[in-house]
Amino acid sequence: MYWKIKLLVFLYFSTIGILLPFLPLLLQSRGLDAGQIGILLAIGPFVSMLVQSPWGYLSDRLQTVRKVIILQISVTFLLSLVLFQLHSFYWLIPVMFLFYAFAWPPIPLLDCLVLATIREAGGSFGSYRLWGSLGFALTALAAGTTLAAVGIERVNYIYQGLLLLALLLAFLAHDAPPAGRPATPAQLGALVGRREVLAFLLFIALISTTNKANDAFLGIYIHELGGTEAEVGWAWTVGPLSEVPVFALSGLLFARFNELALLALAAAIYSLRWFLFTTTGDSYAVILIQLLHGLSFGLFYMSAVSYISKIVPPELRASGQGLLSTFAGGVAGIAGSLLGGFVMDEMGSRYLYYSCSLLALPAIVAFAALAVKRRHGSAISRAN
Repeated sequence: MYWKIKLLVFLYFSTIGILLPFLPLLLQSRGLDAGQIGILLAIGPFVSMLVQSPWGYLSDRLQTVRKVIILQISVTFLLSLVLFQLHSFYWLIPVMFLFYAFAWPPIPLLDCLVLATIREAGGSFGSYRLWGSLGFALTALAAGTTLAAVGIERVNYIYQGLLLLALLLAFLAHDAPPAGRPATPAQLGALVGRREVLAFLLFIALISTTNKANDAFLGIYIHELGGTEAEVGWAWTVGPLSEVPVFALSGLLFARFNELALLALAAAIYSLRWFLFTTTGDSYAVILIQLLHGLSFGLFYMSAVSYISKIVPPELRASGQGLLSTFAGGVAGIAGSLLGGFVMDEMGSRYLYYSCSLLALPAIVAFAALAVKRRHGSAISRAN
């Protein structure tokens, strides 16, 4: 039963390992300029901000995760049949809106499914989530080699084949058991209105903005340093692979440290990572610095998913993951792309990474303060 969940995570993140590196190259090959490609890619985080929470609430309301994932993957496959045939920028805009409304939301629901699985069977979140990192990294590397031989126009066959395999595993996987009564709109509104939850999500968005800016402009920075497309591909591969040992050790880390302390550490490593980017003039050094991706993003992601699952009621577990994705993916994605683009145009790549390094500093303080406050509250509760 449990290997099906791991394989489902592997396969769905493999599809993301096709989209993120190679969709921009496909659009470029069809004559779109950089501005048009930037607009199309910005649709993803914008749509994510709008739909992640409603998808999570729908899952909680219907008390099923697996069936919602099946619906999302099925519609994503159908929309991809249209998307990969289009060459017109103006036709791509509405189709990309629809496509991203179904293609990104399975990720937080997969996290919800994994959390339900480990509550039932034991184990750690990272022992499942590392399969997503492997899927992304290995697929991006293999697809790069394959597409270099057969041409970027064949990318749709790889993507759609992986989607169909993921859909098959979604049918075979077990569902998350219902957690009490179905969620209500009033419960969701009360959750968003809690100061603890809102403060946590805002600082999550702050640190995620730096990561999303790097996602958008890492390739351009490597090119500015004299790197090739192959080196860009290696940077995309090394980063996710570095997540694997961090996820594998997640059980040990959570046994010794609370999530907020790990988030403060992740923010500190993010700040260091962006500062190191500003000190190098060599594309190979950037690839080496990408090894810090595991300690920054890996600690950040697994700690954020675990913490949000603890501070929301059980009947709102999918809604909580949807909110996390809204802020970490949607809000941060838009801010990272727009602000990053402005800094790149006005001051250049190095100042972008200087800005990211400085922007991570308040998050270190915030998460450390929240950790101390939560530990103090726990000590008082035990004393009483």
